[in-house]
Amino acid sequence: MTKAKKNSHESNINRELQKVANNGKILIGARETVKALEGNEAKLVIYASNCPKELKADFRERCNGTDTLIYEYPANSAELGLACGKPFTIASLCVVDVGGSEILRLLPSITYAKK
Repeated sequence: MTKAKKNSHESNINRELQKVANNGKILIGARETVKALEGNEAKLVIYASNCPKELKADFRERCNGTDTLIYEYPANSAELGLACGKPFTIASLCVVDVGGSEILRLLPSITYAKK
């Protein structure tokens, strides 16, 4: 993927994240994400590039064998927080309701659940 295409893709994801945060339902933080995964509520798990390895592995394991998509956000937790319109860092979140967003369509097919 060229740098221009990559930046365009990231800005599209950021725009859709804002839509989800404003019109849908997201749960912020590892504990909330794990609860949603255990309750089979999460449609998508997103974690920042600097999210601890242990959490990344836990999310991948919990999503394996389910329909839940998992995506590593290409920037750090501060950037993920800003992309969601929040004034704080977000290492991980899950989407429970997309709220009319096209985020599930835009994400690359990095889905451990379907391997």
